[in-house]
Amino acid sequence: MATGYEKISNIKNILCKPMTVESMAISMNCKARTIYRHIQQLEKENCGLHKFKQEGQTFYVIQPEQKTDFNQDLVKKLEKLRKSFESDSPTGIKNLKIIDNLINSLSVTDPDSFKVDPISVDPDFELDYGPFCDRNLKDTIVSKILKAIHDGVKVNITYRSATHEEEQTTVTVSPVKLVLRIDTLYLIAADDEFEETQIFKNYVVENIVNMTMTNIPVVKLSFDSKIHYKYTFGKWTDAKLQPQDISLLVKSKWLQSQFKKSNFVPVAVIKETKSRFVVDLKLRITPDFKSWLLGVLPDVEILKPASLKADMKNLVKEAMKSLQG
Repeated sequence: MATGYEKISNIKNILCKPMTVESMAISMNCKARTIYRHIQQLEKENCGLHKFKQEGQTFYVIQPEQKTDFNQDLVKKLEKLRKSFESDSPTGIKNLKIIDNLINSLSVTDPDSFKVDPISVDPDFELDYGPFCDRNLKDTIVSKILKAIHDGVKVNITYRSATHEEEQTTVTVSPVKLVLRIDTLYLIAADDEFEETQIFKNYVVENIVNMTMTNIPVVKLSFDSKIHYKYTFGKWTDAKLQPQDISLLVKSKWLQSQFKKSNFVPVAVIKETKSRFVVDLKLRITPDFKSWLLGVLPDVEILKPASLKADMKNLVKEAMKSLQG
């Protein structure tokens, strides 16, 4: 159960945008009179709590007393430029992300927080996402997802099964991030089970048939991609799949160099001597990982686990049958 301090902290987090007592009560899953008690506590603090009326409703928001809009003209020009970018491909989404990051960096009210991250828009720098990249993304859904994340509200999504296209389900989720990983764009979101499981769900944006925004506010959730993709090789896999200790003897220099530059989470542990180059990994053994390992088998020896070695032998046998057929 959350402490009084944690509840006050949660209230402060959601009041980064104007909210009514009723919307705060829904977001905090408590009664309105509890919210009023929290507001009384916030009024005693010097946290910048403001109260105003709009369209017959009373809103509360936490913001500094003094606000200055820096680079307002430049931000308006960037927003106008943003409309000219296409967002129906991974490359288009990358460009939009660059513009959005730049707009967010420039749209600040606190001079102490004004800082523009280095961003490259070099036209000669091209990202090739490969032949299996997602090129059927719907601009309207991507825009809606980003707006819902920025506004901090839940969304209703109708989702198509990746294996059975005729199967569709509708769920209400709290959108957290859009992540382009291994040529696939994912919506990272928290569903009704998140409070119990603390596991974010991954929805392939291409498989979202329809999405509508709600007026239900959500508490801002902390998302760490390193934690989320821990023990993951390739695309997202079920977090319930247990990670295993993997040890590979790497024979070729080119593959050794790849491991030295790798970005595994947890990091790949390399044990190198004059005659041996062994890599220890802790990963979920997924179809993605097996497919990759199959492609480099001539250059590695599987030291453990024995079950992985047996699986790869079976895959090689099946491949040989296919080639001989």
